[in-house]
Amino acid sequence: MHDRCDNCDFKFEKEPGFFFGAMFVSYALAVAEFIGVFITCYFIIGLSLLTSFFCIIVAAILFSTINFRLSRIIWIYLFSNTE
Repeated sequence: MHDRCDNCDFKFEKEPGFFFGAMFVSYALAVAEFIGVFITCYFIIGLSLLTSFFCIIVAAILFSTINFRLSRIIWIYLFSNTE
């Protein structure tokens, strides 16, 4: 991750351990995605319960890199004071 924004020179990391809170945002994103995948697989598509859980495992692997970056972005925007 870059230290500063290329466009506006915004410093991303304000202090050591600043992105520790992004872990909680990532957890919330993952739970929402898993519930969405389960509802889609089990109720809408009609897959079995075991197959739906395998779909959740695949979704966890696929969404992990996206969640890592997205949770950091959300965490930065929660504490940015730019107008």
